[in-house]
Amino acid sequence: MNFNRFLFLIFMITSACAIGQVKVGDNINTIDGSSILELESRNKALVITRLTDAEMNDIAPLNGALVYNTDLKCIFVFEGATWKSLCNSEISVTSALVAPSAPGIGDLWLDETDNKVNVWDGTAWLPITKNPRTGTGIPNNTTITDALAGDIYIDQVSGNIFTYNGTTWIDQTVSTTNGLSETQNNVFELGGSLTKPTEITTDTNNTLAIAGLEEVIDNNNPIVTVEPATGVLRKTSVSAFLQQDEILIIANEGQTQFTPPLLITSSKKINVYRNGVKLGYTIIDNTTIELQAPVFCYQNDEIRIVQFY
Repeated sequence: MNFNRFLFLIFMITSACAIGQVKVGDNINTIDGSSILELESRNKALVITRLTDAEMNDIAPLNGALVYNTDLKCIFVFEGATWKSLCNSEISVTSALVAPSAPGIGDLWLDETDNKVNVWDGTAWLPITKNPRTGTGIPNNTTITDALAGDIYIDQVSGNIFTYNGTTWIDQTVSTTNGLSETQNNVFELGGSLTKPTEITTDTNNTLAIAGLEEVIDNNNPIVTVEPATGVLRKTSVSAFLQQDEILIIANEGQTQFTPPLLITSSKKINVYRNGVKLGYTIIDNTTIELQAPVFCYQNDEIRIVQFY
C-alpha cells in the first residue's frame, strides 16, 4: 500500500468516526440516517454479553445495559437499581412457598405458606391484603401486632370470626343461647333454654300474638297467667281457679244482712243457702250482702255463704 492510499484510508476511518455512524455486516454502504449502529446479516446473529445469574447481579452498569442470563435463559435490562427480565414484559404471577427471584414491579406472588397474595413494589413484597387472617386460638395484640381497625380473623380451632376495632378483637360469632338455636343451614330459630331474664316489650300498636294454638278440653292442662307487678308469665293449674271459701252463720230472728268470708268482687262468685236452700241476694257494699225481700231468717236458721276466688 503506497503512502497516498494509507492517508486516504485513515481519512475515511476518521470521517466515519466523526460522523458517528457504523454499519456492520451486509450493505455497509447503506445506513439509515437515524442509526448510530446498524447490524445487517442474513446468516449471522448479534451475541450480547452472557452472564450467570450471580455474575449479572454482581454488577451495576449504566441504565439500559443488556445481558443474557445463562441460568434463567433470558435477556435482562438494567433499570434503576435492579435487573428486569425481558422474557415476560407483562405482570408475572407466581405461586410458590418462597418468593421468586428477580421480580419486576407489579409482579404477583401467591405465598403458599399462608395463601396470601403479595405484590413487588421494586423493593419488597407487600401483602395485597391481610384479611381474613387465620390462626389457632383467640387473637390478641400480642399474637397480632400490626392489626388495623376493620381487620378480620378466623380461629381455625372454633371457626369463630373476630373483627378488630382499633383496640381489641371482638368475637362476631352469633350466640345461639338465650332461647335461640341455629340449624345446619345457618337459620336461627326460637327454641332453647333462656340464660337470663328476658323481656318482650309490647304496646297498643306492637302487640304479641300466637296463632294456631290447639284447643283442648282437659282440666289437667295448666293455664298461663301473668304476674301483675312484673308481667312474668307463669302457669297455674285449673284447680287453682276453682278455689272457694265458705262460712256458716247461725242467724238471728229477722236477720237479712250477712258478711261473706272474703271481700266481694263479683256477685257471680257468691252463693247463699238457708237451711240448704239457695237464696237470692243483693250486694250492699264490698263486705255485706242482703237477702232479697221478702225473705228473712228465723232464729237459729243456718246461713251458708260459699265464695269463689
